[in-house]
Formats: sequence, structure tokens, C-alpha cells
Amino acid sequence: MSDWGATQQAAARVVLAEGVVLAGHLHLLARTMSPSDAESPLEMLNREELFFALTLNGGGVALISKAQVAVVSCQELAPSDDPDRTSVAKLVALAVELTDGVEYRGHCSFELPPSRSRALDYLNGPGRFFTLETDGMMQYINKSQVRHIRPLD
Repeated sequence: MSDWGATQQAAARVVLAEGVVLAGHLHLLARTMSPSDAESPLEMLNREELFFALTLNGGGVALISKAQVAVVSCQELAPSDDPDRTSVAKLVALAVELTDGVEYRGHCSFELPPSRSRALDYLNGPGRFFTLETDGMMQYINKSQVRHIRPLD
């Protein structure tokens, strides 16, 4: 496909609910403020559209149903350059078990109002995916594919 002019690509590994793994590049919308600034994979996954495009490493494009995705993994793209936001973010360590029994351990960083700043509040927030950072990899996990989550702190 050649109509990806308004997107930036990010290398990704997509694990589907039944265990199929696809490797390729996500297409993230470019923002108008800065040509080097693109939406994050989490923003793309939480958009209302039901499908997203993945350019496969072996060639071709797969149009993937977000409902069938368990986890999308990407290298951490760009650390936050806003120290004020980083200093107020809450960091919580979690063990996330998916419905297929696979477990991911890492931490979530989020900003919420002081009266609603528990990990439970973050997980019950808007969007079908949430982020778990594991050893420099960002795991974007589909909430509907989670069996249970245990806080590790």
C-alpha cells in the first residue's frame, strides 16, 4: 500500500488472542504541530476505529481487528521530556496474567486525580488498552484479554 503519507512507522510485535504473532510496523498519525511528533501506539490502539494496519516484515499489510489483539509490543519510542509530568506520575508494579495464561510483569506510570489514583482506577479508565513497561519494552495490553492483575508493590 502506498497511501501512508501522513503516518510515521513504529516497529511492533503483535500477539493475537489465539497466540499468533505478527511482526512489522504500526502506522501512527503524524501531528500537525511538529513533523517529528506522532501519536503513540497507545493512542492509536485506543482510537475508536475497530481495525489498524500493520505493514508486515515479510511484505504486505495486515488489517488487524483490535478486539483480537492480546498485546502489542514496541521499543520505548521517546521518553517524556516534561520533567514536571514525570515527577507527578504514579509508578505501580504489576503482574498481568492474560486469558491464555501468559504473564507480563512490569510497571505502569500514570497521572490521575489524588482521590482516584489507585492502579484499579487507572485500569478502569477509558480505552481498551493500557501500557505496561517491561525492560525498555512498552507492552500495550488489551483489557478484554486479561484474566487478572496483581499489584507487586
